[in-house]
Amino acid sequence: MKTRVERHHWLNTIVGILDQAFYLTDEEQFYVIDIVKRMLESLSIPERGEPVVIPNQLALEMSSSLYSTQLAGPRRSGVTRPIRATNHADMVVSLNAWVDSLLTMLTTAYPDLSPTERMVTAKVLSDLLDAIGVPDRAAAFFPDDVIRSALQVDR
Repeated sequence: MKTRVERHHWLNTIVGILDQAFYLTDEEQFYVIDIVKRMLESLSIPERGEPVVIPNQLALEMSSSLYSTQLAGPRRSGVTRPIRATNHADMVVSLNAWVDSLLTMLTTAYPDLSPTERMVTAKVLSDLLDAIGVPDRAAAFFPDDVIRSALQVDR
């Protein structure tokens, strides 16, 4: 596995997680990539140094390009994935649980993020998730970290 974490690893991991869960359209992917890229730049990730801990999701991207490959899959195959609103039969996880999960991934890797950086990042993630329709958009699945966060945040 590569030992140097690059910005594209973080970018593909975060966008890939959201795409796997919410089946982002090409247009949504474009804007999500732009927002996440700017967020990472403002946090100076990875320029602020090597992560203290490499989150599992990031390790998967670094070692096997998991999220990069999955992001390209639907476009290459021509498969259109269904996007739909939640209904009474769906399991729903709050926007706050999603934000907590993604923010925890960053703060675990970079515990030196200042309180201001954490608040601004949480706001960016919250606005981004809200823009793609979370929690009213049905998720195809919930990553383990999101479930863990939901059990803590959504009590």
